[in-house]
Amino acid sequence: MAIYRVEKNKNYVVLNRTALNDERLSWKAKGIIAYMLSMPDDWKFYIEELAGHAKDGVDSLRSGIKELSKHGYVKRFPIRDEKTKKIIEWETVIYESPQSKKPDREFPHMEKPYMEKPLMEKPTLLSTEELSIEELSIDIPYVEIINYLNDVANKNFRSTTKKTQQLIKARWNEGFRLEDFKKVIDNKVKDWKHDPNMNKYLRPETLFGTKFESYLNENSKHQSFEVDEQFANLF
Repeated sequence: MAIYRVEKNKNYVVLNRTALNDERLSWKAKGIIAYMLSMPDDWKFYIEELAGHAKDGVDSLRSGIKELSKHGYVKRFPIRDEKTKKIIEWETVIYESPQSKKPDREFPHMEKPYMEKPLMEKPTLLSTEELSIEELSIDIPYVEIINYLNDVANKNFRSTTKKTQQLIKARWNEGFRLEDFKKVIDNKVKDWKHDPNMNKYLRPETLFGTKFESYLNENSKHQSFEVDEQFANLF
């Protein structure tokens, strides 16, 4: 058997062999950790997005990450607001060599922390050794999206509502991200906020439903009126 290699001048990664030589890991887990370590240091991992890069599906990916978590290659840490001490986000950390104990590390402070209690804040989740694979998969910024909607539209929706989370997750699984949600909100707030008949539709059911992509790509009517007004002033 021969090995044919290519010149390492592009599309390659430098990888520590510890995980690849770890006999406790399955070939599936080794492949997953190798892929994760090939990403930039500040990369954020989402189960659904990762699953799209292989053919064995979400369930297989979950079991592989659970295996890596068990052996210390993947850990989750809570980030707390300095004032309230509440958990405002969870950080996923990938290690090239396994960590048997929780390392001493400083967690970043968020200047604009989430104001609502996150869905994952439960006493049993404070130990990273006890985190389940379900917690590893929850990285969708429900709170930030709904807080943004409430701020710009002067509403008071909850990010923990089941239907709201289902809508956001559906769009997230289609590949849309935080900036897309903000743009949709901005577009429709400009169109509807000051219209008494349309203001009531500034809600998750309407904004994050099946017309989400259309709202994302349309030019705001409000913006069009402003442009027309500017041209009118030239004459």
